[in-house]
Amino acid sequence: MRCHLIYSVPKYGPKICRIPRKVRENLQLLGLPISAIGSRTQVRTDGWPNWAPATITKNLYEALRVRMPTLLYHLRERVPCDLDADDIVVGHPVFPYKPGTIGVTELTMEGRPRPRLFALITPLHCNTDVQTSHINRDFLYAVDRLVPKADLLFAIQGQYWWDRWDTSPFAHWKPKMVRLDMAVDVKFFPRVKKRFNPPGKRGYLYIGRNDPVKGISLLRALREELSTFPWGWIGGGPEIPGIHRIARWRELTSQFMREMAQRYDFFVNTSVADANPTTILESMAWGFPVLCTLQSGYYETSYIKNIYADDVRRSTDVLTRLQHAEEDELMQIADKARSAVEKEYNWKRFTDTVLGTIDRALSEKT
Repeated sequence: MRCHLIYSVPKYGPKICRIPRKVRENLQLLGLPISAIGSRTQVRTDGWPNWAPATITKNLYEALRVRMPTLLYHLRERVPCDLDADDIVVGHPVFPYKPGTIGVTELTMEGRPRPRLFALITPLHCNTDVQTSHINRDFLYAVDRLVPKADLLFAIQGQYWWDRWDTSPFAHWKPKMVRLDMAVDVKFFPRVKKRFNPPGKRGYLYIGRNDPVKGISLLRALREELSTFPWGWIGGGPEIPGIHRIARWRELTSQFMREMAQRYDFFVNTSVADANPTTILESMAWGFPVLCTLQSGYYETSYIKNIYADDVRRSTDVLTRLQHAEEDELMQIADKARSAVEKEYNWKRFTDTVLGTIDRALSEKT
C-alpha cells in the first residue's frame, strides 16, 4: 500500500521529479503517469518555509511517509497518479482561478483504477456573501463535484465554520467531513512579546493582504475610531489609509518580530471569510493578544477576544478596554494563548487526526 499526497509545494523548494523539464512536459501532455519516476518518495523538506501552505505539506508528508511509502505531488501538476488498487490518495483540489482548471487530484479521481481510499483535504469556509465571493463559491462547487467520489473530506477550518456548515448549501458533505485545526511549530515562533507598552500607547498590528475577505472596511473603521494609537500593517494590496505599512512582504524572523513586539501590543484580524488563519496562531505563539472576528473561524476564549464584523462600536469598545487593561491581565491572556498553541494547535494533533481517521476508514472497508 502506498499513499499519494497532493498539496502545495514551494516553487523554490527541492524538485519533486527529476525528469528533464521537456520530457516531463511531453509526458504530461500525453496524460501519462510519471509517479514512479524521479524522487517523489524521497523529497527533502528541510529548508522549506515555516508558513502555510508549505507547513501543511511538509508535516503531513513526513507523518505519512513514516507509515507507508508516500509519493508527493504539487496540486497543479497535470499528472494523474499511477495507482494500485490498494493505494490511498490524500489530495487538495485545485483552486479554480479559471473555469475548468484541474490538477492531480481531479485527474486522479476521473481515472482508473480506484484507490482503496480517497480523501480530499482543503481549507474551507462557507461565506459567499463578500465582494470576491465568486472565487470561493466557484471553488466550493468544484469541490462539490468531487465529494461524491471521495471517502473522506478533511476540512481545515475553525469551529465557527464547522457549526455553520449544516445551514450551508453544502451541508450534504458533513457525513464525510473531519475538521482540522491549523497548527504551528512553536520552535519557529518563539515568545517575543514579554512586556506591554503603557496604556494609551499600545499599538495594533495586522498581517495580511488588503482584500475584501479580510474585512478591511472594519479594520479601516477601527483605525478611524482609534486614530491616536499606533497602527501597523504587513501585507500586499492597495494602501489602507491611516495605517502604516511596514512592508509589503517580510519574512517574519524572530529578530524582526521582537522589533514589532516593542512597537505593537495586539494582533488584529478582521476577516469576514477566513477558514482558519495561521497568522492568528503565530501571533498567539509570539505573545500578542489576538482580537479577531468570528468569521476568522475562532470563538472567544480566555486567550482570544472577539470583535464583530457588523458592529464597529462594539469592536471599538473591545479594543479600547484592552488598550487600558492592566498589564497582568494582558500577560495572562498571552500566557494562555502560548499554552494553547503548544498543547492544541500543534502538528502532532493535526497529523494524528488525519492518520487516525484514515486507519478507521480502512478498517471499516475490510
